[in-house]
Amino acid sequence: MSMPRAWDFAPTLNLIWLDSVDSTNDWADRLMAAALEADETSLPDTVLVAGSQSGGHGRGDNAWVSPPGGLYATWLAWIPVESLPCLPLAVGVACAEAVEALVDGVTVGLKWPNDLVVDGRKLGGMLCHARGSDDRVWVRVGFGINIATTPVLAAGDPVRPVALAELGWVGDVEQTARVLVQEFVRRVRVALADPLRAREQWQARLVHRPGELMRVKVGGAALEGRFVGLTPEGHLEVEVDGRVERIASGEFVSRPEAEGGEHAAGA
Repeated sequence: MSMPRAWDFAPTLNLIWLDSVDSTNDWADRLMAAALEADETSLPDTVLVAGSQSGGHGRGDNAWVSPPGGLYATWLAWIPVESLPCLPLAVGVACAEAVEALVDGVTVGLKWPNDLVVDGRKLGGMLCHARGSDDRVWVRVGFGINIATTPVLAAGDPVRPVALAELGWVGDVEQTARVLVQEFVRRVRVALADPLRAREQWQARLVHRPGELMRVKVGGAALEGRFVGLTPEGHLEVEVDGRVERIASGEFVSRPEAEGGEHAAGA
């Protein structure tokens, strides 16, 4: 792995670039643990960015395929504890808006729980984690966006990826990663400051519709039902055999009536 280098960002944001790394989330976890052990509460927002990852991972056991040509980043920050329920919503909105600000004519949808999609194809994903207590919590948000390279997945993988290069983007990958990170950090802070608006914007981007048949993996079991909606915290509500099941954490697997069609997995 090459030595990390810093970008010239505002003094209130630390940003570290790693040409290659096992996982930016793993690096971020070690930084988070060290900060908590030292009782460090004044560290400014920090973003770790890698040119590629050898051991990227998403929700559950999902691998995060991370070849050169993409953005692989983890944002570490302290946020008020009352903002925590809004975090996944704010992150999704911020990522979608950052992409749309960069590439004209692209509309980014959100698929529960953590996928960025364009015309049914996966452009990227996000994963949130929090530690701490009292009035502030230390959050770790991993996010990845395909820029110049469309990942090649294993045979039989149901995910259909897409990259910005297929959507009209041209340019330098590192510079583009820099812009996306800047836009994300700025927009996620705005979204966290206004949870009601963040939820409205998130709902407006959802690709799911009421009554839609869906299959969701929860733990080791698959649950099938019809999409009802989402709670204010972003938990999924699915009607199963006449009752509404509320799912706080899971993985959208497929639409049962469209086997072999559109699917999504963790970031």
